[in-house]
Amino acid sequence: MALLYTIGDLHSEPLRYDLNCLQTLVANLAPDLLCVEITQEAWESGQLSAASVEIGAALVPVSAVTDIVLVPVAPTPERFGDYPALPGWRQSLARWSDLCLRWGQRRADGPEAIHGPIFGAFCHTLCALTELAWTPRDRAAWEAQNRSLVENILQVARQDPGRRTLVVVQCQRVHRIAPLLKAHSEELEIVRYQEL
Repeated sequence: MALLYTIGDLHSEPLRYDLNCLQTLVANLAPDLLCVEITQEAWESGQLSAASVEIGAALVPVSAVTDIVLVPVAPTPERFGDYPALPGWRQSLARWSDLCLRWGQRRADGPEAIHGPIFGAFCHTLCALTELAWTPRDRAAWEAQNRSLVENILQVARQDPGRRTLVVVQCQRVHRIAPLLKAHSEELEIVRYQEL
């Protein structure tokens, strides 16, 4: 199993890690299973408009023209950016963190840097600051969603043991799910991006 991080709508900008790069990367990796952040209900009903741009414009098309099986694993449709900050200084902090993250994603530019330790620490710090701006209820909902997402990924791995699985998630989520997945190292072999 490997994790591939995405950068949301910035994939549409003229960066090296654009939608074509993401699509080519997944096609070249040619996993058996491609776990993506879309709910089963949205996938089955074809409601891709609610999905992130990278799912609708890169991941679904690549799975349609290859033998890669797309597996929806999101328990709920909420993404990191859907949780609002509390008014006042918390809202300013969240806005500043988002601007800094987008700046960092643009500066990182390519998938190698996005999956590297420097960007990882940068992203994790900014995401933690943003989460501090949320209500305790929203932080708990985000944690619960990530735990459920990991359970769905584990269920996929258990149903098809030995399959090469690529899990594609927004970079803001990886700080939460990577440790949860690594806790199941007796069941999973997690391969780092640099080893792919």
